[in-house]
Amino acid sequence: MIDVNQQLIDLFNKEKMLAFFDFRLNLGGDESVSGLCKISRPKGTGEQIQYISLLFLIDTPNEAVGQQVDTFTRNIGWSSFREAMPGVQTVLPIPAGQQGAGIYFKETDIYLNSDVVISKAYVASKLYPAISNIVGLRAGELVFWDDLPEKKQAFQGIVPGEKPGQSIVSRLKDFFGL
Repeated sequence: MIDVNQQLIDLFNKEKMLAFFDFRLNLGGDESVSGLCKISRPKGTGEQIQYISLLFLIDTPNEAVGQQVDTFTRNIGWSSFREAMPGVQTVLPIPAGQQGAGIYFKETDIYLNSDVVISKAYVASKLYPAISNIVGLRAGELVFWDDLPEKKQAFQGIVPGEKPGQSIVSRLKDFFGL
């Protein structure tokens, strides 16, 4: 059996988290879903390729909604980031989102020129608005990881206290106080 909670912890720990925000995604008509977008960069220093990773975690209460979310993410014009943001070389959406236990994961990596400085200002003024516009979501408040208290930066504490019927995205929102 897949341990989705452990997968989340592993995903959050493999890169340096820069920021995150919650969002609502309209799937058409009255159908909408909520989610969380994690913005991160590679851990470590040195001559690594410079990129920003976007991880979308989207509530999918049933298989039909999961299929709608999958279709929606496949139709996003990811290459539009090149026009919307300075210094973008290429955008690489990971081919398949992953659905399990009521959640859909979608990762997209944005590779940047070496002269781009990934800063709070770049994330807030360039990346965040581009995500909202290109993906077509209603974004909540952008929260920078470094601005959180240290106790919120320890992901081992995310999963305890699971409430019956509460989605993983809802538990993450509660954990971060969104």
